[in-house]
Amino acid sequence: MGRFRQALARMIAGNEMPAADRVEPDVSAVHYEGAGNFQSPDGWFVRAIGGGKTATGVAVTEYNALRLPVVYACINRISNPLAWFPLKMYRRRDDGSRTEVKGGTGRGEHPFGSRLGTRPNDLMSSRTVRKTTQSHALLWGNGYQEIERNGRGQAVGLYPLLPDRTRPVRENGEHFFRTRIDGREHRLAPENVIHIMDQSQDGYMGVSQIAMAREAVSLGLAMEEFGGKFFANEAKSGGFLLHPGKLSPTARSNIRGPGGEPKAAPENPASAIQSQSGLENAHRVKVLEEGMKFVSTTIPPEDAQFLGSREFQIAEIARIFDVPLILLQSHEKTTSWGSGIEQLMIGFIRNTVGPWVDAWEQELNWKLFTEEERAEGYYVKFNMNAILRGDMKTRAEFYQKIFGVGGFSTNMILALEDEDGIGPIGDHHFVPANFVTLDRATDPNYSPGGAPAPANDDAAPADTADEEKEPAA
Repeated sequence: MGRFRQALARMIAGNEMPAADRVEPDVSAVHYEGAGNFQSPDGWFVRAIGGGKTATGVAVTEYNALRLPVVYACINRISNPLAWFPLKMYRRRDDGSRTEVKGGTGRGEHPFGSRLGTRPNDLMSSRTVRKTTQSHALLWGNGYQEIERNGRGQAVGLYPLLPDRTRPVRENGEHFFRTRIDGREHRLAPENVIHIMDQSQDGYMGVSQIAMAREAVSLGLAMEEFGGKFFANEAKSGGFLLHPGKLSPTARSNIRGPGGEPKAAPENPASAIQSQSGLENAHRVKVLEEGMKFVSTTIPPEDAQFLGSREFQIAEIARIFDVPLILLQSHEKTTSWGSGIEQLMIGFIRNTVGPWVDAWEQELNWKLFTEEERAEGYYVKFNMNAILRGDMKTRAEFYQKIFGVGGFSTNMILALEDEDGIGPIGDHHFVPANFVTLDRATDPNYSPGGAPAPANDDAAPADTADEEKEPAA
């Protein structure tokens, strides 16, 4: 068994150098395995052959977890905003303003400027690439993308990598990524891999949410299976057949079947029961022979609080992904009308989606650009402003009030709405005194009518001067 484990480990690891020729770095782990090791029930090998053991007996993997509707809905609720937010490339100017970068090779342009938010590669849209990678990060705890570069080192494409075939590796003092594509192993430089993750134990490998919460997911899957079997059995609980006599050895064999399988033999009266069960025989008259009686032994679903348990499991899994119940079409003890919905949406974007957006922007801004491009002020940004600031009416009232007291300039309001400014003329602040600029409002020589203000010297009034003149003859 030891040779099998060593051979299998070598096969998975790929073409590594022999241990005698390899100098191990001074780190705690050479291969970062965030979800367990070879022997752990949470490890990759156990998950690959059907998942680790759970208390319910249902195997849970990142693949079959999507069969649970609440998991699928949570993945959608978080991934959709990340795929929907406009993603653009910008360049900061020396005066602090910014300009959107267009595609091209000229000055101030970038070959990936126009394709980043529309078509990161020839086969996938930007929405597909982002939603796929974000879904990987939510299921496996890690989402990977390979950066394609041209001869000048500039990014020109993004391709998602499978999370169960990609992992970070630290070997011989080097940090890189290993991935398998079409059965072949490839080594990727860390600066060419976008790595999106949330929680981590070592900072290199993300923690799989499904692996950590497999008991909660398995309970949900078990209740799905229980409900299906319950209705397949004509909404009847399990039980046993009571025979008035004593079963002979032959009868016992018939009940178990000729080969010991749990299927009644054709000559066994119980076989008639099996042939009459199932959805196709629902609402039909059943026949029990030889005085047999059916005795229920299990707790009915209503006594076991089946529906309540399913509702609680929705809330339990929603906590894993930090998604409000109202967004999962679960209206138990939640606000369904009024302003509560808007506040829930804003809180969801800020507390759940916002940290993921920050993770994306940090990875893209550091790895997508060369050192020279970062020095020139290139960066990418998701546009979240509109959805974070409530409805249009509320934003308009807020801008109008703060603009009227000189708090915001026109360009500041446009920047908050992720719109381009109107130039230097839009940098002025205004106050309510006929809405003039602050420097004019405090200038004693300024006159709103355009005429120069009177001097401050002690000049005699015009009517007094007329009185001192000699009267006409």
